[in-house]
Amino acid sequence: MLFLVNKLRDIRLQTGMSVSELARRSGTTRQTITNIELHGQEPGVKLALQIAQALNKDAKDIFFDDFVIQGLQKGFV
Repeated sequence: MLFLVNKLRDIRLQTGMSVSELARRSGTTRQTITNIELHGQEPGVKLALQIAQALNKDAKDIFFDDFVIQGLQKGFV
């Protein structure tokens, strides 16, 4: 079981990037980005990595909670 969180919208807004620009840079559509940000759609691994690259971030910083990552590293999750 994965414990995903979605910080995409917050991170995108921090970078000043529009939905359209993020979609273009990550090779997807505006609708897909909107669905991920607002409707909880979970991106596949490939798209998550493309989005992270477009934002110059690590995918775990966008889609995983720090508490869960620490638990995984310690073998608790």
